[in-house]
Amino acid sequence: MNRFLFCVWCCLTGYQALAQLGNASQNPASIRWFQYRTPHFQIIYPEGLDSVSNRLANTMETVYEPVSKTLGRKPRRIPLVLQTQTTVSNGFVTLTPRHTEFYITPPQDANFLGTNRWLDLLAVHEYRHVVQNEKAMTGISKGLFYLFGYNATNFLKTGIPDWFAEGDAVCTETALSPGGRGRIPEFNLLFRTQLLSRNKPFSYPKIVAGSYRDNLPDWYVLGYHLTNYARRKLGPEVWNTVLDRYYRFPFYPFSFSDKLRKISGLRTEDLYQEAAADFTQQWAAQQAVASPAPQVSTKPIRVYTDYEYPQLLPDGRIVALKSGLANIPAFVLLDGQNETKLYETGFLQNSATLSLGQTTLVWAEQHFDPRWGMRDYTVLKTLDLRTGTTRQVTRKSRYFAPTISPDGRTILTVSIDTEGKSQLVLVQASDGQVLRTFPNPQQSLYQQPRFAADGRRAIMVRQVGSQKTLTILNLETGQSQDVFPLQTQNLSQPLLYDDWVLYNAPYTGTDQIYAFHRINQKHYAVTQRPFGAYHAALSPDGRTLAFQDFTEQGHRIARLPFNPAEWTELTEIPTAPTRSFGPLVQQENNPALLTSVPNQSNVRKPYSKANLFNIYGWGPVLTSSETDLSVGIQSQNLLSTAFTSAGYTYNANERQGRWEGNFSYYGWYPVIDVSVASAGRQTVFSLDEQPPIDSLRKDYWRQNEFNVGLRMPLVLTHSKYREGLSLAVQANFIQTQGYDLPLRSRTEPGRHSLSATTVSLSYSRLLRQAKRDVQPRWGQTFSLYARNTPFGGALQGNLLALQTRLYFPGFFPHHSIRLYGGVQFQGSGDSYVFGSPMFFPRGYVYASAAKLTTGTLQYQLPLAYPDWSLGRLLYVQRIKLNAFADLGYAVTGDRTRTYQSTGVDVTFDFNVLRLRQAFELGFRGLWTRGGAFQSQFLVINIGF
Repeated sequence: MNRFLFCVWCCLTGYQALAQLGNASQNPASIRWFQYRTPHFQIIYPEGLDSVSNRLANTMETVYEPVSKTLGRKPRRIPLVLQTQTTVSNGFVTLTPRHTEFYITPPQDANFLGTNRWLDLLAVHEYRHVVQNEKAMTGISKGLFYLFGYNATNFLKTGIPDWFAEGDAVCTETALSPGGRGRIPEFNLLFRTQLLSRNKPFSYPKIVAGSYRDNLPDWYVLGYHLTNYARRKLGPEVWNTVLDRYYRFPFYPFSFSDKLRKISGLRTEDLYQEAAADFTQQWAAQQAVASPAPQVSTKPIRVYTDYEYPQLLPDGRIVALKSGLANIPAFVLLDGQNETKLYETGFLQNSATLSLGQTTLVWAEQHFDPRWGMRDYTVLKTLDLRTGTTRQVTRKSRYFAPTISPDGRTILTVSIDTEGKSQLVLVQASDGQVLRTFPNPQQSLYQQPRFAADGRRAIMVRQVGSQKTLTILNLETGQSQDVFPLQTQNLSQPLLYDDWVLYNAPYTGTDQIYAFHRINQKHYAVTQRPFGAYHAALSPDGRTLAFQDFTEQGHRIARLPFNPAEWTELTEIPTAPTRSFGPLVQQENNPALLTSVPNQSNVRKPYSKANLFNIYGWGPVLTSSETDLSVGIQSQNLLSTAFTSAGYTYNANERQGRWEGNFSYYGWYPVIDVSVASAGRQTVFSLDEQPPIDSLRKDYWRQNEFNVGLRMPLVLTHSKYREGLSLAVQANFIQTQGYDLPLRSRTEPGRHSLSATTVSLSYSRLLRQAKRDVQPRWGQTFSLYARNTPFGGALQGNLLALQTRLYFPGFFPHHSIRLYGGVQFQGSGDSYVFGSPMFFPRGYVYASAAKLTTGTLQYQLPLAYPDWSLGRLLYVQRIKLNAFADLGYAVTGDRTRTYQSTGVDVTFDFNVLRLRQAFELGFRGLWTRGGAFQSQFLVINIGF
């Protein structure tokens, strides 16, 4: 049994590891790059970012030893690429190739950023991942790296639960920064609510793997609480010891859990149960008696659903953003009894805001550069609630958190440039024309502005360094005034009404809505909800307050009278509990790590885009073929513009080897692909093709191939549909040596050379899916594939294939209907037959024809969300059924053939060995024309 588990674990984790290819998106070709090299870092950045990058270089050197301390490992120098063209707030570390990337745009969501400088937060969090990876340079694991490269390191990392890496990094950012996520109540909101609302926590297999039935905390949240508890219970060195022991001998399933058990007596599932009990006790003690807040009625909901960012209309109805396991994001109108869908959005920029002026709704949405994946935009869009018409107000902008004036004529928004600097910009709501840009002499970060009811003032969060305040801006004079002095509290979501300022703050350990009176200078508690209250909004008449009230089944909209007499005065600002993260701060003993970063001037040097090769993997390469054994190298340069692979593959069927090399260059608008190969070939051929077969001949020959082509992969997404277009053209050349048989298969060149071209075009427009959707509810795809031999020669062939797929909603939620149609033309007299891209009716072996027409009707649906667990071995999330009917009609000359099949697929989405990677296997039963039955085992998705 143990040997079987070991083999399964090696296969599955191997596939998962080798599928990681890093970031394959590129910047515009016009960008020039520079670098700073420090003792431990190589900072690569675009032209014009000298000051920001120099400070980042000094920041990274400042965190180098403190972030490494509790894992006992000081990493080798690592490249860091600073990305400035994207509006996404993110960062990552990868081993394939080994480097890290920071995206410069700070987030508008205060519950993500906290009170940190954005690049400081990335420095601590992402560099902790670098240290974690460096732990693999130990014992046998280090030897495997030298033998097989970073593919081996990735392979070994799959034995470590996914929650560990992110949880340990969040622990580190919480201990070494003033506003890490472990200090932010919204970060643990879902986990805290579930623990306090349920009789017992979800099972460990379920919370690790995920669920279609329930919304679960992600691995950041789960990991933080598990690694936090272990450090408080077992000391700051616990994970250093576990990783040391793991990497010394990681070669069996659940090795990480076993190493943890040997030093603590706890397996990972035991650690989860103890941590859940500990945090439940903490949070239950903090939970105060809730004040009433009636929720706005919605239609009955049986699945996790959020209603967020309420906006009130004059008649009392509420506009909100609805999303969840069963829904893609959409604006809805709530009247207390009915719910009306207004508009399904595109990909929202997470500003954690929504704004309504008169009957016009405004929001920020992400748009994409067609070719350069690292360049995108946030544009402003509006929806007229009276007419239902939408308008894109700006184009190619970098606007965030828009707020629209009460009269609906102007929009105030935060603009963040490619240097990460923010400004407030006033634009015209009708066409996006810039009316005024307000100066920002202190280089503050502005967040979440909102118009006052008079339309002449606005209030926003202003962050300077690691401190925040609320600032009122007079839009007519441009003068601004802070509501109160800068402080370390994580203030957010302000609202200005007369002399009152409402805002969110985590004073008590949960996020609640507070009010500050500008005349008497006193603070008041407006809400006291069990788990948190967010996003206060006021009705146009100033009488009703709406906000988000969190429950186990998601955010709901609640209403209260705007009545200051009922609010509780705060005689002093409460101090939030620190029991959960305070010990981490004490363990690290460096709470002011980045309050003072050295101002050292580093030497700037150009970074050449001609750095095309950066080898990260060597040795055996796992493939999906059961008959091929490959060894080779893989390379990806740091700018993700050049991808190279080269190697040798042995084919066990033919007992011959193949040398090949592949190179793709993404640095120009069209992608250039070049590949070469030289392969030994072997075949056995019957010369007379008549029984008895007594004229078998075997032959060996060499086949050389050269392919060169251009591709144009374009992203056209600008709405709720994922839209893309790809164009490609390729020239293919095959030359053979030593082929001596008098006959050949029509799919082989034989003794002749083949010169061919391939042209392809594909287009897709697919509605984004909710988690429970088995297929897109609406969508279309179209593809054209053509091959021919325009250069002449002994071999002539032609092929043209056209295919389309259409997606429609089924009869019930999450069901899907898919129609497929395809037609292919191939010369009946061709001396060479090209391989076909066509879908062929299931249950039959493909046979070429002069004209082939195929079609499919299929209906797919989820049967159940069982969340079944079989010990540590298996966890089943979903069971699906797919009923289909296939039809094909082939014509060659006066010969015709009809193919018909009907059948049913039953598949299972599941996880094995506690891996987060989901797999899909199943079985098929089908009937072909004439009633013959076939059963088949299906491999749909094995994670690579």
